[in-house]
Amino acid sequence: MLVEEVMTAHTRTVSPEQSLSDVRKIFEEEGFRHLPVMGTDRLVGMITLTDLMRVTYGAHIAEADFEVNDLILESTIVEECMSKVLRTIEPGATLAEAARIMRKYKVGCVPVVDNGDLLGLVTTTDVLSAYIAMKED
Repeated sequence: MLVEEVMTAHTRTVSPEQSLSDVRKIFEEEGFRHLPVMGTDRLVGMITLTDLMRVTYGAHIAEADFEVNDLILESTIVEECMSKVLRTIEPGATLAEAARIMRKYKVGCVPVVDNGDLLGLVTTTDVLSAYIAMKED
C-alpha cells in the first residue's frame, strides 16, 4: 500500500509567526493534532498538540488559572516551539516506510511532499486505519 492511498490531504497550515493561541483554536475547532508550518514558499516545521501542551505544562502543575495559560499561548509564536527537523516522505513510498520513519524518529506524522510541495500528512491513525482495513478484507 502506498502513502498517497491513505494520507490525509492536509490543506490547513500555520505560519511561524502565528501565536500558539491560534494553533490551540485550530486544534480545538478542527480536531487536528499536527499542523504543518509553512514559510513563504516551503514547509519549515511541524507543530503538534504535544508541543502545545509542553508550553503550558508548568502552568498546569502550578494549578494556575486559565488566564495564565491564555497569556502564555498568546505571547508565544509557533516558531519558538515547532519541530524544525522534519522527516518527509514522497506519495509513492510504501506505508511500511512511513511507519518505519514514525517508529525510528518517534513522531506521530510524516509530511508528504512531492518536489518540495506539501501534499498532506500520513499519521499513525492513517497507518492503523489502513492496517485494520487490510485485515478486514
